[in-house]
Amino acid sequence: MPNYKYSQFLQVNTSSTFDAVLTPGTPTPSSGIYRCESCGFEVVSTYGYPLPPTLVCPTHSPRWKCAHGEVRWRLVAAAIHAKS
Repeated sequence: MPNYKYSQFLQVNTSSTFDAVLTPGTPTPSSGIYRCESCGFEVVSTYGYPLPPTLVCPTHSPRWKCAHGEVRWRLVAAAIHAKS
């Protein structure tokens, strides 16, 4: 789960984007932090780029202790883009 030092950075967002459970390789619908529903491993992914193609949890990272389920990604913290 993302950690924050300053509470002013926390903002509730009820967008349905947070409800979608996505398969590996799916184009990222919103830039941010995605969490594996099986084991909790987190990655940063950028809008339009594919989510990590990992199909099973043990291949996330050699240092990550994880479940051995199928990988499904869910957005947990979205990046807010400001137009200049």
